[in-house]
Amino acid sequence: MSILRRALAAGFLALVVVIAVRQAHDAIATPGKGLDFGPVRDAAVALLHGASIYTNPRFVYPPTAAVALLPVAAGARASAVNAWIVLCTIGVAVAGLLSMAPWRRGVWVLLATLAAALMVRSDALTDSLWIGNVSLLLAPVAVAVLLLFESGRWRLGSALLVLSLLIKPLLIPLILLPLLRGQWRPIVQAALGGCVALAAAIVFVPDGEHFFAVLRFLESGGTLNGQAAVYNVSIHGLAERLGAGIWGSGARVIVVALTAALAYRWAREPLRPGAVAAMGTLLLLALLLAGSLSEDHYLLVAAPCLLTALALRSQLAAVAVALPGLALFAFPARYVGNVGTSPAGLQVRFLLAELLLGAAAAVLVAHPSGSPYPPVMPRPVAG
Repeated sequence: MSILRRALAAGFLALVVVIAVRQAHDAIATPGKGLDFGPVRDAAVALLHGASIYTNPRFVYPPTAAVALLPVAAGARASAVNAWIVLCTIGVAVAGLLSMAPWRRGVWVLLATLAAALMVRSDALTDSLWIGNVSLLLAPVAVAVLLLFESGRWRLGSALLVLSLLIKPLLIPLILLPLLRGQWRPIVQAALGGCVALAAAIVFVPDGEHFFAVLRFLESGGTLNGQAAVYNVSIHGLAERLGAGIWGSGARVIVVALTAALAYRWAREPLRPGAVAAMGTLLLLALLLAGSLSEDHYLLVAAPCLLTALALRSQLAAVAVALPGLALFAFPARYVGNVGTSPAGLQVRFLLAELLLGAAAAVLVAHPSGSPYPPVMPRPVAG
């Protein structure tokens, strides 16, 4: 890397740190901080005392999550919330850095710092960091899974994916990637291990069987129904708020049908750089759009996945396709007179960002470029 590039990368990295510190500081100073962290800590504390992990009805995660996140029960509640917000900020920044695969050196190190700056400065993070949702820690995990799948390391990627599902099943659409490419054994083995862990938690964690009721609750949209539907940035949420249920159902069917058609085509084409990441991003955004529940912090998981596809594809025209969605996701509203900062305005803004990012991913899937990866040769059978 040239001295100029190195200096620019160091400068942007310092900028990322400054922005991240400011974002974390503002989130920590927000009244009611840790709204989504509180139930996680309550579940961990309850588990330590042998009480029901679902005593706080806002804990809507698998019982395995209470076990995995047991360390959050340590220390004073205020200190734990502050540390969690800092950790979430780091997670989002790391997702941006990883998305550009900076180990390729050269200009990619500089682009990685720019991607991290985009993530930590985004309005989506400003609007949601104070809540402290677990989703923010899944952003680097999603990128890592896609990078592992891209490199043909299906077994390790599947294991990491299933581990994330045991904490929060947000990345569940990515299970389809190895299945569509005929990589059944790695994902089935990982899923079996995950099922054993989940079953053990349901049996041995206090009130673990209540998880089945939680699943039914989430399927109906969770708490983001009725007047709270304005905070649901899925098609279902907008349709419910506007009283346009039929139109919403039709739009959801279209999203699912288009995604299924592209997935069918993708499964039969040779893999090219960025193809797995693009398909994974499309599957994830299809779930956010057509599912019953989506929140603005989910975009902080989807956006670095799309950046990963763009980086691996290394094509300027592809970046242009993604710019509208990335701008809507990240651009600070204060620069345009705080237009659309009401709950209803933010719902429309972030739903449109999901649509545009999904459309960009669909274009990448429909128009692959670059030389195909060499085929994976089967291992010889020992005789």
